[in-house]
Amino acid sequence: AYTVDAAAVAERLADREALEDALVRLPFDHRAVVLLHDVEGWTAAEVAELLEISLPAAKQRLRRGRMMLVSALAEGEERRHALEGVPMRCWDARGHVSDYLDGQLNRATASLVETHLTVCPTCPPLYAALVNAHERLADLRDPDSVIPAELERRQRAIAEGNG
Repeated sequence: AYTVDAAAVAERLADREALEDALVRLPFDHRAVVLLHDVEGWTAAEVAELLEISLPAAKQRLRRGRMMLVSALAEGEERRHALEGVPMRCWDARGHVSDYLDGQLNRATASLVETHLTVCPTCPPLYAALVNAHERLADLRDPDSVIPAELERRQRAIAEGNG
């Protein structure tokens, strides 16, 4: 029962933005295998070794990743309509999200990311998970190991030859 419009998939493969949009929607473990194998030219054995998985697992992720990619490309037209009015592509927004989280984007780019996260149907759960992970990781900091600000200032001055 599985079928796609091969001509539509071929057309979207020729469109870099459509291809990147489809790739960004693959689960990371499948996307990594597809990119390493099909883009970088690694063998399945090399991918398996790098990812510390078995060769059969690497081959299975490659097969499934390719199928997911073709499916994502086949759904591209519907997705394009769903994303009308979204100011930034998911691929670009996800490339900026870490800097956004750290407050390192200029105001114009930060505003585009914020608007994207407000209207995109797929990126907000990813961003929410990143924020949650960021907050939980901060909880791992040992409060007893934090250097008092004045001591840190004096140490930096000494290290820089100013103290």
